[in-house]
Amino acid sequence: MMQIQTCELAGEAPVGWPRLRLVKGLDARDRDSARLQARAALRSCLALELGCAEPELEISNLRNQPPRLRLHGQRLDELHCSISHAPGLALLAWHRGGAVGVDIQAVDEGMPRAELEAVARLFLPPKVVEMLSDTAEGALFFEEFAGAWAQQEAQLKCAGLGLVEWSAELQARLTGMSCASLSLAQSHAAAVAWWPAADQEALA
Repeated sequence: MMQIQTCELAGEAPVGWPRLRLVKGLDARDRDSARLQARAALRSCLALELGCAEPELEISNLRNQPPRLRLHGQRLDELHCSISHAPGLALLAWHRGGAVGVDIQAVDEGMPRAELEAVARLFLPPKVVEMLSDTAEGALFFEEFAGAWAQQEAQLKCAGLGLVEWSAELQARLTGMSCASLSLAQSHAAAVAWWPAADQEALA
């Protein structure tokens, strides 16, 4: 049975942070079915917030694009959404006035540490790479890597980018963006990134 739960940031929540929900009980065998279930959960959450009936709210379902909303057939551009999937789970976010991105990752201890460190050197900020290299052997490294990867993916989604290698240009593109880890079970890591409304207007 599908369950929708609230999510909390790992640290103190800043003013204006996005709304978040964790959806459990999704179809773990069929990704397309899970995508539809996650959007149904998002529609249910947003209908409550907007004070409308669920059938009045449309949510787009295009791969590699954030969900777009229509209310009574009209575009609802001021409310930004993001969805991330893991087997049986989905993480939902919505934010008024600025772009948002979320990511959820299973902590995978089956990958060789050397391979993950090589991936980190390509895609993650140098300070994060250094932190990971200083992390002791064992489960903690894999948890730290999953957390760092979730933060990076969330920021890229918020910026409207796909997976790209780390560069000075990317660092400049992400400057000013807020990003925070979420408190989940140890088997998963998750993060949310968002543009404050004023910063989003400056980028337009």
